[in-house]
Amino acid sequence: MNKIKIYKMLSLKSLALILLTLLVGCERKFDLGLSLSVNSNEMHLEATEGKTKIMVYADGDWNVSVKEEADWLALDRLSGTGNSDVLFSYSQNFGVSRSATLVITKGKEKQEVKIIQAGLNAAFRFSKSKYTITRNPFQINLPIVNDLKSNVKNIKIDYLYDDETSEKWITEASFTDNGFQFKALENNAGRNRTARVYLTVIDGFDKEYTVFADVDQSLQEPVLIPRKQVSMLTRSAKIDTVIIKGNVGALFPDFEHEVSYDQGSGWIEKVELANDSLLMIAVRANDSGEQRTAQVRLKYSNNGINYIDLTHQVVQSADDFEVLTMDDLKAMIPGETGELILRTPLQVLEAFVISDAGNTNMDVNPNRAFNAIDYDEALKTAYVQNAQGSSGLRLKFAAKAANTLKRYSKVSLSVDGFVLVKESNPTRYTIKGLTSSAIIKSETGTASNLPAKVKYISELKDSDLYTYVSLKNTSISVPYGSYVNVNMGYAGIFNWNQAGASTPYVDAVPTSIYDDQGGSLKAVVNVATSWSRSTLPTGSGTFSGVIVHHKLLKYGIGDGEIGRYSIRPVTQGDIKLNEAEKAKTLVEWKWMNPSNLAAGGTIQKDGDKIRPAVGQGEMTCTVPGAPSSTGAHPIYHTDLTSKAVPSSAAQYNTKWWNTTTNKGEGFVFKFSTTGISAQHLLVNFSQGGGSGTVATLNVPAYWEIAYSLNGVDYTVVPNSTYGIRPLAGWGLNHMYTANGLNTFTFKLPNELLNKANVFVKLQAQKDICGADNPNGAEEGRITASSGAVTVRLGAVAVKYIP
Repeated sequence: MNKIKIYKMLSLKSLALILLTLLVGCERKFDLGLSLSVNSNEMHLEATEGKTKIMVYADGDWNVSVKEEADWLALDRLSGTGNSDVLFSYSQNFGVSRSATLVITKGKEKQEVKIIQAGLNAAFRFSKSKYTITRNPFQINLPIVNDLKSNVKNIKIDYLYDDETSEKWITEASFTDNGFQFKALENNAGRNRTARVYLTVIDGFDKEYTVFADVDQSLQEPVLIPRKQVSMLTRSAKIDTVIIKGNVGALFPDFEHEVSYDQGSGWIEKVELANDSLLMIAVRANDSGEQRTAQVRLKYSNNGINYIDLTHQVVQSADDFEVLTMDDLKAMIPGETGELILRTPLQVLEAFVISDAGNTNMDVNPNRAFNAIDYDEALKTAYVQNAQGSSGLRLKFAAKAANTLKRYSKVSLSVDGFVLVKESNPTRYTIKGLTSSAIIKSETGTASNLPAKVKYISELKDSDLYTYVSLKNTSISVPYGSYVNVNMGYAGIFNWNQAGASTPYVDAVPTSIYDDQGGSLKAVVNVATSWSRSTLPTGSGTFSGVIVHHKLLKYGIGDGEIGRYSIRPVTQGDIKLNEAEKAKTLVEWKWMNPSNLAAGGTIQKDGDKIRPAVGQGEMTCTVPGAPSSTGAHPIYHTDLTSKAVPSSAAQYNTKWWNTTTNKGEGFVFKFSTTGISAQHLLVNFSQGGGSGTVATLNVPAYWEIAYSLNGVDYTVVPNSTYGIRPLAGWGLNHMYTANGLNTFTFKLPNELLNKANVFVKLQAQKDICGADNPNGAEEGRITASSGAVTVRLGAVAVKYIP
């Protein structure tokens, strides 16, 4: 027998001995009463789903069960006989690690196998650390980050109230698949109250996790407001995200939503409220070839009461450009002022045109010199607003020919590469440098395209700038002459002004208007406008136009301020003062003949007291013995070839600043309001100064209004400061001299009503005056050596609104 065979025989004998020993050992085990065992009493699984086996060793029948409720674990059998295995499957664990215990029994014998499945290490937490809910008894849902349903059976809930002695107002707590749910009791505590909710979970390794969130219950009712009212989308499919503000985020799971379509159907795929502050709308691509609109309605009701009913409009274009809203555009400059080159490729601004191409009344035409005007500026200017009329922009085209925007049209403008300018006091926005290529699309429209926006003057705010507004119950403050009561010899030559000059001085002229609430502002009309010489209407009604902010050096104070807001009518048809005037005239001084404005006037006196043309009263100067006379008053007359200016204003010639007392002089009007009760008492007047020469430039630039009941003790009317510039003289190269009288309306205190004697004084406020240089509007000072100068009034009326 060779060595190889001997080795094989020995190996076989050794193996047989080993097997015999094992069998004897097993028999000994059973002999000791251990007739049930498993291959392992603890198993560790990965977080992903899978299957595995447990080996059971037994000498008879056995049963298997899961000790805890564990819906993530499934057994292929519940019993077996002898040595066998149990196959179990498990789902993926998205939460913290978890465990379950298998129990195998045979008679009184028992084996336990602990199964621990790892988690994905995702943070177990509330979606926010703090929630604010309303005062109402609503069911509240607080989202939890992580797979809550994998852990919900092991979660313990605790509360910590800000006042442990008060009502425990979190009740009926439970868990959903995604969050923690409870019912809040109504907050009748008279204060905001807070509770901290603790959630504690023990993972498969007996490690404890505790998270919390603070719940503030306010005293407020439910509210939900979107940051934008309309989503403007391109034709491509998109999920539009709308930021919403409110206090109902915890109620989002209980909101209802519905979609109604103006065009097409079913193109909004999904509507979802998320993260307390987002409305997400999934929209299919628009292959219809037409713009389409839908309304997304969000509702929240509880116990039959509707608390939230919000409709958000979705407009989807058939074009590939993304719509840029005015609010988005304006938000690009967050500071008070700024200038920005826009970088908005493949975006268009959709807006409605409220100006009109070729219209000469769209903006101030600046003086390039004292006798030269750039008349292209108005023609290069356009105004657009959004569909709601809540926001507007001024557009400046690089050339007048590029501005082809017609009134009422809906336009799509590419503003990429152009400059956005933001100005303050008031806040307003301009896009400048536009070219004809900026107009991507223009659709003809009508006046019905614009929303009706009717306001009182006092209701205007900065957001109304560069939008179209109708001012209600308005009247012209001094309704004599035309919209441009100026010496037409200083204006340009037009078909309606044959007596004009080739070197014009004046462009835009302000006319004061007021409403039956006592508010007033300036309406601005350019001399280059064909109807600028039309006769002023005398009634009440709506005065419509574009709300603007202008500086007119010839008629304003400082650098030309004429008021925070002014209005520019687009056409004469925007002015509809067809009803009887709301205000009643109590007393009026005037020296023109309304039926023949080209004629001179006369002053009716009682000694040094000037009598009114209407009513009872007297007008005097605060400087005793100051000489009075009639002076030039450039108001409209019918001779288009004439630039004559009739003497139809009353004037005093004196020094208007008393350097001894350091106080201003002025005009005093005495009248009675006995028996008058009214909502408002007003004073309307037109005023100018100087005689067109260097010697009379020292007319006080700043004036104010004061009142008295005894003619001695005067109180200044709040916010009554106004400005007067000296009248222009031919050949004076002054940018700031005026070409006509300025008109004003101020509201007087109601305490002056039903009084036997009322005194109203127009008085110089400061010693500032003009200087003899082109830009010296307020560079002069009235001194003791300054000579007398004339200051004139075209008309003064005290009116009341019943």
